[in-house]
Amino acid sequence: MKTITYFFLTVLIIFSNIGCAHAQTSIEDKQAMQMLKEFYIAHNIAWSVARTTGPYVLIKKLDSLQKKYCSVRMRKELKEEQKKNGLDYDLLTNDEHADVKHLKTLTITKDATKTNGYTVSYIASNTDPTGKPIDEKAVIHVTVVKENEGLKIASVK
Repeated sequence: MKTITYFFLTVLIIFSNIGCAHAQTSIEDKQAMQMLKEFYIAHNIAWSVARTTGPYVLIKKLDSLQKKYCSVRMRKELKEEQKKNGLDYDLLTNDEHADVKHLKTLTITKDATKTNGYTVSYIASNTDPTGKPIDEKAVIHVTVVKENEGLKIASVK
């Protein structure tokens, strides 16, 4: 009888610990999704107002956002990309920017197929070859890491 009791207690403890681990992951996912939402809103706004502020102000704003939201490794990759292409290509959005009115379409979901993976999507403002504005869905796959006591963007695909 004691063996059965110990067995059930052991099973109960194991399952309660699994439940706690799942709850912790859920909190981290919510924090990561909130961080990504804040970043992509600020990043797209910086690009949207760049026409009025000029490239120098844009570069300073992007650098500030990268320091706050990107891992050291990601920042190094972004600096190399900027040296190579200047402001002609934005790695963090795959060059698909949302204007301020389209930011309300921003959604962030957990990518269950990747560890620390998330999918960022929104309606991007583009133009066709004739210059006519068109709206396309931008889908960006992001991984997040914990660095310096905070969550940071580690990679973008």
